[in-house]
Amino acid sequence: MSAFKAANPDAVFEDFIRWHSPRDWENDYFEESGVLSTSDATEGLKKDWPPQGRLSERMSEHGNSWRNIWDDAPALPASEQKLLSDPNREGEKVKLFRVHLCNGSYGLQSPAFILFWYSLTKI
Repeated sequence: MSAFKAANPDAVFEDFIRWHSPRDWENDYFEESGVLSTSDATEGLKKDWPPQGRLSERMSEHGNSWRNIWDDAPALPASEQKLLSDPNREGEKVKLFRVHLCNGSYGLQSPAFILFWYSLTKI
């Protein structure tokens, strides 16, 4: 969310939902018969701006956690955000797992583990 806000400084919550969760954005458009119809954002996209529609019921609820997070999220590019995990530490975990898998491995009793181990050896 922070990266989206940084890349789109004039964006509002509805813009983020249209981009991140298109099924939570309901387009409104008039069919040729003149009857108002609703479809999800993946069907019948209009080229008109601004987009006509509304948030889904789920996203429109009072106290929606997505809205609260949007309000609290700073506009911060992804390159400046704190990493979610340490790549070096995660790599060490994989190496440790492979060592334990190869040394007296009870996991090799399962065909799924054999395939998994084989795929790790191809790294």
